[in-house]
Amino acid sequence: MKKTLSLLLAMLMLLGLAACGGSSESAAPESSAPESEAPESEAPESAGAVMETDGFKINGVYVDDAYRDDDESPLRMVYLFYTVTAADTNLDADSRYTEMTINGTNTYESDHYPPACSFAGSYYYSSYIEDVYMGTSLNVAATFLVPEADLAAGRSVTLADSSIPGIEAISFSTDDMIHLEGDEAICEAADPEGYAAAMEMREPADEQTTAMVQNQLNGAGWILSINGLTYDIDFWAPNNFSVATSLGVTNSGTYTVQKGYVFCTYDSNGYTVEIPYTLTDTEFDIDMIAGFDVMG
Repeated sequence: MKKTLSLLLAMLMLLGLAACGGSSESAAPESSAPESEAPESEAPESAGAVMETDGFKINGVYVDDAYRDDDESPLRMVYLFYTVTAADTNLDADSRYTEMTINGTNTYESDHYPPACSFAGSYYYSSYIEDVYMGTSLNVAATFLVPEADLAAGRSVTLADSSIPGIEAISFSTDDMIHLEGDEAICEAADPEGYAAAMEMREPADEQTTAMVQNQLNGAGWILSINGLTYDIDFWAPNNFSVATSLGVTNSGTYTVQKGYVFCTYDSNGYTVEIPYTLTDTEFDIDMIAGFDVMG
C-alpha cells in the first residue's frame, strides 16, 4: 500500500507554497498523461546496459547538476523517465517508492518533489496511483535525491519497485545519465513535444480570452478541502485574489491569465501558483485542485 502525504509537506504547501484552488471534493485529479509511445530521447547506453524488459523501458536518466536544497547539501536530483506497459495483468503506477541502488551499496527511494517535471507534459508525475490497464502503457517520471559523489562515472545502477514486474532485470551505469542544468532543461531534453506544449500553455492569453476568464473569476469564490485542510479562495476585479486556510493563514495577490493557466502570484513572497483551465465557447473549467494539491 502506497504511503500518504506527510504532515510536513502539507505545512510547506500552506506556509510557503499555498495555492489557489476550488472544489469541495478531495479526490485526486485525473491524470491526463498519454497512453502512447514515449517521446524520443538521445539517452546514451553503455556496453552491457539493460534499459528495457518486457513491460518496462527506460527512456532517459538525467541529473540536475544545478539542484541545491536549502542546506546546500551535496544532494542532486536524478530524473528517471520510463514507460510501463501492462501485458498480462493490470498495474498501478506513481512517482514514489521506486528504489535506485548504486554500486550495490546505497539505495535511494524516489519521491514527488513539486514543481519538478512541470514541463514534461507527456509523463505522469504524481504521488497518486494511476491505473495501467492490460494492453495500455503509461509514461512515468520518478525523481531521486542522490549525493553527487555517488553519481561519479562508472558506477552500476539497478532498480526495484514492487508495482513493476521485471524491473529488477534493469541495469545500467552512471555513465548512461545525462547531466544538465535545471528542471526546465531536463524536461525539454527528455520530452521535447510535451515541453513545447507546456510552454505554449504558459504564454500570455490574448485580450479576449483574458476578459472571458476574468469574467468567470471575478466575484466568485471556491472552498477546497484536501489532505485534511480547507482553503477559502476569492477573486475580485480587476485581477485580485486571496486565500484563507483552516490553519488561520491568509495570503493575497494578483493573477494573470495565460493561454492554459491562471497564474496567482502572492504579494508577500512573489511565489506563483499555476492553475490550469480550459475555455470554450460554451464552458469554462478551472482545475483548482491541481493548483493546491502538492501530491498531484
